[in-house]
Amino acid sequence: MTQSNVIGNTGYNKYQSFINKFVYSDFYIALVCIVVFIGWATKCAPFGITGAVILACLALLGANDILPLTVNIFSAVLLIFSSNFSDYVYLWPLAIPLGICFIFFLVKNGRHKFMIGKMFFPLIAVAYALLLGGVGTLIKQDFLRALPDFVMLGLGVPAIYILYNHYLKRDEQRDVPLYFSKTLMYIGLVICIQLITVIAQSGIPVHEWHKAVWEVGWADRNDVATYLIFTAGMTMYLSTRYRQGWIYLALGIFQYACLILTFSRGGIIFGIISGVVALVFTIIKAPNKKIHFFYIGIVVLGMVIIYLCLMKDVNTMFTALIDRGLGTSGRSKLYKEAWELFKAHPLFGVGKGYVGPHTHTSAIGIYWFHSTIFQIIASMGIMGIIAYVFFYVVRIQILFKNIKNSFNLFCLAVFIGFEGYSFINTGTFTAYPFMALVLTMTLLLERTQNDFSGFVTPYNYSSPWGDKIVEKETEFIEKFRKKRQINKQRRQTKKLPGYSKNDSN
Repeated sequence: MTQSNVIGNTGYNKYQSFINKFVYSDFYIALVCIVVFIGWATKCAPFGITGAVILACLALLGANDILPLTVNIFSAVLLIFSSNFSDYVYLWPLAIPLGICFIFFLVKNGRHKFMIGKMFFPLIAVAYALLLGGVGTLIKQDFLRALPDFVMLGLGVPAIYILYNHYLKRDEQRDVPLYFSKTLMYIGLVICIQLITVIAQSGIPVHEWHKAVWEVGWADRNDVATYLIFTAGMTMYLSTRYRQGWIYLALGIFQYACLILTFSRGGIIFGIISGVVALVFTIIKAPNKKIHFFYIGIVVLGMVIIYLCLMKDVNTMFTALIDRGLGTSGRSKLYKEAWELFKAHPLFGVGKGYVGPHTHTSAIGIYWFHSTIFQIIASMGIMGIIAYVFFYVVRIQILFKNIKNSFNLFCLAVFIGFEGYSFINTGTFTAYPFMALVLTMTLLLERTQNDFSGFVTPYNYSSPWGDKIVEKETEFIEKFRKKRQINKQRRQTKKLPGYSKNDSN
């Protein structure tokens, strides 16, 4: 080997070492989210997309694990500030360096045994059901209309699952749930700030907010509410992992509050249900329940103070929300239509390319029945029912195999909200980001066997500038353990015959 090769290899090794510390830190996650928000807020696609691509390329060239790319993958959608395709298409050359770096990442990190994962065959079953839906019924134009949807949902979602399964580093000691949850927390905060920005810029008075239809570019209020169910639940999980648990409790509740500001009725109902379940789990899994109840008290006190300061406006919002009631918003007609279609075409349904008499269509022309079950029976018939039963049975088995684990419990809270809302909305059939996120979480549940609970250990506190932080964390953990041991010995001593208070002196 020549001297130049040695120097080159040494330089790359240093770069790789730095990147693998940097991308596992809060700094990287926050930096990506800041770039995304600025690009969205300024409606400057060149800045946002170019910045996001540069950060992704830096990570792809040095990272030895796909986990740090989670923030790049699931925050990319937040860059979209309008539905006008021409605002972004001229930046297509950026796909070239991104693709090259992605291929480099795949080649560099793919040198180990390939494993298909437990969800592989359920996903294949779903893909076949999507592809065969409407056989004998769909005309050519309808099939072509549904083709992009099949590519994203039937092929794209399995691709995400396979990528994470093959390129997620196999290290049972690595606290994967912690990093993943923190990533979603930052993404959730960006979504909240986007929503607040849209509301503030609208100039609509508070008492009319319930009439507005908030659009953040990449989503309407229903999709914003759906995404916040994921991010808020994972933020609540973090409250059980850090000494400063009250911060994460507050940030989680803040995201649930922003969910309410969407005025998405279904999102609010199932978001609150999911939030209550998550709050109960924070109590169950809190390392120190007394301190955790104190944290909850602090957060509740803060909420009460905010409410007293904004009492009139808050009351107006809730009154308006209650006045809207729990109507079906035309969904009952869609459900009836789906049932009639199923009876007429029970085996394969009418396919995803079917277009009915109502106006519930997506951007790519898919006709929404606004319900997981009715979308399945109408679009795929009995074939779809069999495929999705298989899909859900395997997912539930993975979730409940280690249900006592902290991460499993909070994923359960998230899935309760997501699946519940999807029974009256389109979440289950929205490939990206929702089903890609569901399958990523399921893969992490499948691969994470250890119960990562309690305060963060130094092993899982990676940061290029974090040595002093690690030392402080270690010092605190040791003090906490010693204090707990001393208290345990005192309790045992008090139970001994002949014990008196003087003995403790």
